[in-house]
Amino acid sequence: MYAFLLNMWTMKKVDEVKLESYTPKFITADERDMILATPQKES
Repeated sequence: MYAFLLNMWTMKKVDEVKLESYTPKFITADERDMILATPQKES
């Protein structure tokens, strides 16, 4: 699930609020923080 959400984040398909809703059910807080630290694609 981490890899999927990371890809969705980089493609700007999910925002920070949506990622928060997946913690801790699908990803850990550490995984969420790593995703948020990853830059998103330029438009």
